Amino acid sequence: MIGVLIFAAFAPFALASPPQSDLAEPSTRIVGGSSTTIYDIPYIVQVNEGYPMCGGSIISRHWVVTAGHCLEGSLAERVTIRAGTDQLGTGGVEIQASALYTHPKFDLDAVDYDIGLIRLAYPLPFGPTISAISLAKRKVPVGTAAVVSGWGFLAGGNNNTNPTQLQTVTIPVVSDNECLDYTKRRICAGYRDGIEAPCVGDSGGPLAVGNTLIGIVSTGQDCTGISVFSNVAYLHKWVSSVMST
Repeated sequence: MIGVLIFAAFAPFALASPPQSDLAEPSTRIVGGSSTTIYDIPYIVQVNEGYPMCGGSIISRHWVVTAGHCLEGSLAERVTIRAGTDQLGTGGVEIQASALYTHPKFDLDAVDYDIGLIRLAYPLPFGPTISAISLAKRKVPVGTAAVVSGWGFLAGGNNNTNPTQLQTVTIPVVSDNECLDYTKRRICAGYRDGIEAPCVGDSGGPLAVGNTLIGIVSTGQDCTGISVFSNVAYLHKWVSSVMST
């Protein structure tokens, strides 16, 4: 569902560099999904470092949660978030980061403990297009329908086109046995043989059930099949501890 990234068998869905060409014309499809508006997903943000590189979720007026690999090697003074818009790279409000945090056990090679926090320099102006999402405290049952959203590539492989309009797709949570290299820090969702999935540029974005964040886009295989998300229910205590400091 953005950027240039050469996939290994499995790789994080973040942007490795700015897009090599202009944005694609608006499309009604992502990888099996459809366009939506910010009124439906008011908690989503774009995480920028000179260009949109990842997604994120608003969890308070001063905090955004994203994937740890989205913040790897980044400096707070170079990172901003854009909230309150369903258009890629324009509209809404853009706010500077004041501090970045990744989990102390974050492992980029294993893509484990893949969670990060952005503290904002100024509070977000909450309203119909900007609001917070709650953090899951317990894992949802297998088969639960969950919504993943973002502005990433519309397809995998060499079809590197991305939308200007926010995209969304509904996928089922799957069992731990179907989760690649399962750990307690992971939750997986998707269809084994389906095309409905997050893609490059969706990293850090939300996997939500209603107004509860259950996962953070982490890794996947060429934008198809079952995708891996950071398990918010397992990692929420770390989030709370950082926010309280």
